[in-house]
Amino acid sequence: MKKIYIVAIAGIFILSALTGCIKKDKEPPYLTIYVEGRENQGWYRSNVTVTIEAGDNGSDIEEFKWRLDGDYWRNYEGRIKITTNGIHLLEYYAKDKRGNEADGNITIKIDKTKPKISFKNFEAGFLYLRGNKYPVLRIPKDTMVVGRMSIEVCANDTPSGMDRVEFYLGDKLVAKVDEEPYIWDVNSTIGIYNLTAIAYDIAGNNASIMIPEIQFFVPR
Repeated sequence: MKKIYIVAIAGIFILSALTGCIKKDKEPPYLTIYVEGRENQGWYRSNVTVTIEAGDNGSDIEEFKWRLDGDYWRNYEGRIKITTNGIHLLEYYAKDKRGNEADGNITIKIDKTKPKISFKNFEAGFLYLRGNKYPVLRIPKDTMVVGRMSIEVCANDTPSGMDRVEFYLGDKLVAKVDEEPYIWDVNSTIGIYNLTAIAYDIAGNNASIMIPEIQFFVPR
């Protein structure tokens, strides 16, 4: 009887020791996401590459999936490349072998398109006298501005939207306009200059237009 008792007690101690060594995995996997691209104000003006890392401290990862814009779920097998303009929703999740799950999502906004810009009330080869447009008879036709006027451009952009328009006289910035109407009020300008207008969208893309060698006579 004593031997049976000793064996039973020993079995209890061994079982307790083994049970203590086995840790139950109740923690979800951890997920880390990395986004690469040329970004400005929350918008990317380039293709975007997304890398996701999944790991687990208690057991191995059993499932690791992702989907874009509500499409079907795919097994994660490496970097994800997003190339089209627009606002995209990337979802991802992982499950370990104990059934614990973790998920996440990220919004990716892409605009690789330059803004559109054009002069609204100004073109080469005409005389502008106090803002009124007149033909120039001589050839070659000079572009002249005599007296004060306002030069306006039309600028628009999708999908990120317009950020600003800058006006340059030669290399000098003479106006920066953050919202419509995009106007430069010409005053105190005498000489011959190239006039350049540059439109910037929120993503950082830009487009420019230029009229060369304008003769300005706009005294104070």
